[in-house]
Amino acid sequence: MTRRIVYLPLIMMMTAAILFFGCATARPKVEQREALSEIVENGVGKAKLFDDALALAFRDALRKVVLEAIGPEPERQNSERIKTYVYDIAETFIVRYEVTDKVKSGKDTIVYARVAFDGDKVKESIRTIGVEVPEPREKKDYSESPYEPLILEALDNLTYLVYFEPEKRRIEDEYARLCVNRVNNYLAGKEYEYVDLERINEIKEEYFTLYEETQGAVSVVQLIAQALNADVYIVVDGIVEGEGKSGDIHFASASIDLKAFESATGRGLGTETGYSGRLGLASGMDAAKRKGVEVAVENAVRPTIDLVRNYMYKSFEEGIRYEVVVQGLGDYSMATTFRDALSAAGNFRSLKEVSVSAGQAKYYVYYMGRKPQLIDEVLANLQNEEGFENLTVLVSRGNAVIFGIEE
Repeated sequence: MTRRIVYLPLIMMMTAAILFFGCATARPKVEQREALSEIVENGVGKAKLFDDALALAFRDALRKVVLEAIGPEPERQNSERIKTYVYDIAETFIVRYEVTDKVKSGKDTIVYARVAFDGDKVKESIRTIGVEVPEPREKKDYSESPYEPLILEALDNLTYLVYFEPEKRRIEDEYARLCVNRVNNYLAGKEYEYVDLERINEIKEEYFTLYEETQGAVSVVQLIAQALNADVYIVVDGIVEGEGKSGDIHFASASIDLKAFESATGRGLGTETGYSGRLGLASGMDAAKRKGVEVAVENAVRPTIDLVRNYMYKSFEEGIRYEVVVQGLGDYSMATTFRDALSAAGNFRSLKEVSVSAGQAKYYVYYMGRKPQLIDEVLANLQNEEGFENLTVLVSRGNAVIFGIEE
């Protein structure tokens, strides 16, 4: 009897310890297997506790999977159901994950994670709540064909425009401009073409007026991007905060959002958020804030450009999209003749008429060839056409070309 009394507390302590450690690892176990439909995305989360920040990183990565599967508009229209039946149970879709970075920002923890999801399970859950998941187009493998270098070259020739919304933004003007310049510096380092901030400032007032006339129905940044023949535009926003002073050290942090869009359609290509964590400098609060912006942009810009290039690669599988403008047209019949010349190009895939107005026409041409080749074919097709005797190239930049008929 005595021996039972002696060992009973020990047994209870062991049982309690098992229960305690079981509760401490209450997070659902992530399967260490490879799903046939595995989809890998990066996510970031910010919260006071590590586990809460990690959960937000899972949700952030999962949202990218959902956006890729159904598109931004269906995701927005069904946001409440998707939140309840997909995002709120994000961990049930995870195959495995890796925490790639962890940063302290004041009282908060910022967690960066690379997460592998079971794509089939995600899509099935979306279908269960009545949201259509389009069948993915079969991806063509150009690695053994002459089109692979062509597509990669077209990606490298994309023109980017980086700016901020005039009204709907949280970030102060000074730091918004700093964001723009830092993203442009990254693009310059990669030798990608971009529209300089000074060029945007030269024409922005005209498009701010147009933006106000449309009551904000179209992003002013998209209007400017289209006017300056940019293929992709990136909208910067975020929050920059001072976090006090300790001795001679000033502390600040920044959270910067980079949202990328296709200029022609306004379709979202992806969003990334960069965090700086809590940074301290002795040179003053403004210097600390600026450093926070620079670090946050650095953390967001590379994955943003990767998202853009991945999306545009898929888009280019159906032909490289060139923006073609012709000026100096005498009448609509000349626009028809010009359109026919585009369609007669040997590697022509498809064409979209953007606008035809007095003297000018604009098209998006999908063509599986290089821009100089397209230009040569158009000039050859029109050399004997009435009214096009003086057709010449006025501007050739990035994936855009402007023809003009000289008098």
